[in-house]
Amino acid sequence: MTSDAGRTDDGVRYADGLTVELVWEVGDFLLPRLERAARAHPPGSEEGITASALAEAVAALVLTLDSLVTRRRPARVRVHAGMPPAPVPTDEERRTREKERLERIRRDWNHLCDLAGHWRSVPGYPGSHWRGIDFRDTGHEEWYAERAGHVAGPPVRG
Repeated sequence: MTSDAGRTDDGVRYADGLTVELVWEVGDFLLPRLERAARAHPPGSEEGITASALAEAVAALVLTLDSLVTRRRPARVRVHAGMPPAPVPTDEERRTREKERLERIRRDWNHLCDLAGHWRSVPGYPGSHWRGIDFRDTGHEEWYAERAGHVAGPPVRG
């Protein structure tokens, strides 16, 4: 699980602050509506297929985010005899993997928020905290601010 670091009253500020509860809140809001829409149309109709496909996409995003946030990975089912153990990752490899994990959380959460945003006008839409995330963590935001300052150059004094 993640901590409440990076959380605000209006949602999550950083990918490392996203909780599985918030991910499922979006899924629990969208999936029943999409499934209802799919059932409301004849089987094989374009409308029914569209609603079903969107429900599958939302479910896949929710399940992927769940596993990323909770760090649950599928267990290794079978290890062949004689296979060498997996190498222990270096500190640099661990940092890189964590950056990749947080970037994937950020990107997938933003996709889920984009999809949910189409329901803004629906009564009960609690979207004030379903907002996109710009940064993986505070370090990423600081790095970005520093880089943006270098690109802009020093202030001009007149």
